[in-house]
Amino acid sequence: MDTFSYQLGDTGVVLNPNDQTLPFVDITEVQGLDSPEFRSTERDHEGVDGGFLDAEFEKMRTVVLQGQVIGDVATVETFMDRLKYDWAPRRSAIPLRFAHPGVSQRVVFVKPLGVRYSVSQLRRTGCTDVQFTCQAEDPRIYDDAVITQQLVIGLPITSGFAFSFGFPFGYGAVVSPEGVNVTNYGNRPAPGIITIPGPVTGPVIYNDTYSNTLSFDIDVAASDFLEIDLGMHTVKLNGSVSRRAALLEPDWFLLEPGDNFIRYRATAGGSNPASISYRNAWR
Repeated sequence: MDTFSYQLGDTGVVLNPNDQTLPFVDITEVQGLDSPEFRSTERDHEGVDGGFLDAEFEKMRTVVLQGQVIGDVATVETFMDRLKYDWAPRRSAIPLRFAHPGVSQRVVFVKPLGVRYSVSQLRRTGCTDVQFTCQAEDPRIYDDAVITQQLVIGLPITSGFAFSFGFPFGYGAVVSPEGVNVTNYGNRPAPGIITIPGPVTGPVIYNDTYSNTLSFDIDVAASDFLEIDLGMHTVKLNGSVSRRAALLEPDWFLLEPGDNFIRYRATAGGSNPASISYRNAWR
């Protein structure tokens, strides 16, 4: 995408393009890509001055783009129909991509809330002021690129020595657990999706950096896979059948900024590597 351009969905009209072939949308202001509104609760501190403020979480993010449609009298109405189609309400969130200089292309997942404009004297020239509004249930801003890393099942951890032994003998070294550093280069915790293919029995996922464990009492057949959504806290077989009850230790975690050392273990099977897919997340 061009610098300072915006696009809703994969096929929506690119707003603020470098190619200014008529008609096009010239964006003059964007609101809502700064810090979202925080969800806060205030309580008085009885008997003393001041009080208590809880402001740990964020509300939904509202993004508003304002600008002007630049076109000609013969085509502007058809172009407005296309914009209204692009920004019509949707059942599911879709990507709003934007390209700002100095950083990679980013995305926020939104539900569009329509296009607003009035028919004024500007329309005689083929132009009109316009406003686009959308709302993100998930207030995070992400890098557009999805990162996927393999999680190869590790060997048992061993240390010391076994009897009987002969002299001279040496003490066995601790075998470090196999795992992978999953790095979130953003500035806020990021969700991810872990996919565990069968055949496998009793899979376990560890985040060693932050001491989190997700263990499952389940047999996954060779033709099936288990999908674990770290953001939505769902466990699904083949992406559709809920197996949330198979989770023994619901110690959910997000990928914190920086390195997260992730390990994959199982009671049996697990010869096919698991994977984790995520995007760098930003405030």
